[in-house]
Amino acid sequence: MRKPFIEVTARTQVKRLRALAARALPAWGLGDASLRLLNHGYNTTFRVDAADGRRFALRVNVIPTKTEAHLQAEVAWLAALSSETELRVPTPQRTRDGEWAARISSPDHGRDLPLVLFSWLEGRNIGFRPRPRQARAVGEAMALLHDHAASWRPPTDGALPLFDKVLTDLPNRFGDHPALDPDARAVLTEALARAQELQDQAFAADDVIPLHADLHGGNLKWHDGRLSVFDFDDAGLGVPALDLAIAVYYLRDDVAAEDALREGYAGVRSLPAVSDEVFEGMVAGRNLLLVDDLLEQQNADLRAFIPKYTAGSVRRLRAWLDTGRYRREPI
Repeated sequence: MRKPFIEVTARTQVKRLRALAARALPAWGLGDASLRLLNHGYNTTFRVDAADGRRFALRVNVIPTKTEAHLQAEVAWLAALSSETELRVPTPQRTRDGEWAARISSPDHGRDLPLVLFSWLEGRNIGFRPRPRQARAVGEAMALLHDHAASWRPPTDGALPLFDKVLTDLPNRFGDHPALDPDARAVLTEALARAQELQDQAFAADDVIPLHADLHGGNLKWHDGRLSVFDFDDAGLGVPALDLAIAVYYLRDDVAAEDALREGYAGVRSLPAVSDEVFEGMVAGRNLLLVDDLLEQQNADLRAFIPKYTAGSVRRLRAWLDTGRYRREPI
């Protein structure tokens, strides 16, 4: 009997998704291409090596909250960025039928999963300890994205979700989730209320635009001294300060990198005008979102990480509530 997807190991999950990805390749005329795993996380991405030497990235969207309208907006923005800016981003590839995605039935998920093929980006991920030069390039790229986003509009069949809530479009799982003890629930609930209060102030003071909303070292490549930005899967509508706070979350406690990020942004576009208190609330809000999302993941490796990540997050968020400053170093 076939075990449910959520109960099998990460290796078995990848094996099943690889078979599904192979079924999708003929949609792009790549039936004889090979697949190599790149990442098995919230979604799963494979490198595609075609027989003629071309290379692509194929993303299998397993997250059930990814709507068709969101997918259409994501690929349309990437196509526009590819043709209208100097930014290095992956270009979505249409299928032979002219579609942005192939849809393959998945017995593990009880629905069709959309798969999107992108042009290949050379380079290595910059990771979570970028050099100041790289962090500065991230700030510049973010500002260029915001400049483009300020005037870009999604197609009629596309729409990006509004991220005015700290938990974006996710349900609040802090109240009664079995992975949380009473103390953790209390801290997370208090932190969420405070972070939402501060984020509301930011949204009241600025216009919302499309954001990448996940600019960290795992979604950034470096090659020949230039930066590439990928994985727009979490794109949504928000104020520019939110994008900056999300990126800072991953750099926090690396003063040189955080300063370089801000300098890079300011060299292209004025930094968002928010108070330190509001900004810290949005940095902390990123932690809250990641905890909430992690609690209901099907990925086996991510599920195993829940106890450790939740415990560390509760310590950091309690310290933020006490001091007003969010820090990521061990407490």
